[in-house]
Amino acid sequence: MIPQRLSLLLIGFALAGCGSSVSQAGADNAPVPAPETLEHAEAVWDSHATERYQVTVQQTCFCPEDMRQPIRVTVSAGEVVKAEGLEQPLQNRNLLDNQRLTVAGLFLFIEQSAAKDPHRLEVVYDARYGFPRRIDYDGHEMIADDEFQYELSDFRAGGTD
Repeated sequence: MIPQRLSLLLIGFALAGCGSSVSQAGADNAPVPAPETLEHAEAVWDSHATERYQVTVQQTCFCPEDMRQPIRVTVSAGEVVKAEGLEQPLQNRNLLDNQRLTVAGLFLFIEQSAAKDPHRLEVVYDARYGFPRRIDYDGHEMIADDEFQYELSDFRAGGTD
């Protein structure tokens, strides 16, 4: 009887030890929630000090077709150094708003848009880097053609050609 109780006690200690190890590992590997505010997202972005990166930007707008395709952008020191259409050459490069192709420019767009009290401004931020993954903007409910959507994907910090 005593050996059986001792066995149960040892098994209990072993399971308790495993449980704390598992929960500790789970806490360390828990997914980080995405920022919910512009200020938090900017702080996360700034904490990475990402001077050079590549990202694919797809915008939906009332604009020429080649501007609505995915555009692979290389940014260095806050400036667009390369932008190329992934489906066709950019025919209307002069219409590119380089500011809206950078993370800092999109943060500014979000800030300025929010100050105008738009009909809709929804932003989803990247959990790891804080950049806006998706922006859905509609300035006025009754005005057509003032809507913009931006989707950022394939982000690479320190990206090179």
